[in-house]
Amino acid sequence: VKGAVHVTGGGFQENIPRCLPEGLGVVVDKGAWEVPPLFAWLSQAGGVEELEMFRTFNMGIGMVLVMGAEEATRALEEHPEARIIGRVEAGQGVRFQ
Repeated sequence: VKGAVHVTGGGFQENIPRCLPEGLGVVVDKGAWEVPPLFAWLSQAGGVEELEMFRTFNMGIGMVLVMGAEEATRALEEHPEARIIGRVEAGQGVRFQ
């Protein structure tokens, strides 16, 4: 494991970059997991845009581990409930796709 993030206040955009070295960012695949229905309700009831939801809430992802591809494959074999939700790339910050 190269980094670990407890996704709390500040959501993805503030928490994930803290565990990455300078010059690296992440791409998060928003379709990689099922977001709990509570977040859709909060977004609709509060008129909160999607990007702000990811900035404010964890969207059902409480912990992010940063690891190499081979390690991720082994982790999924041992923990089938886990998900690969993105990748590290050159750049900075968090980008969603």
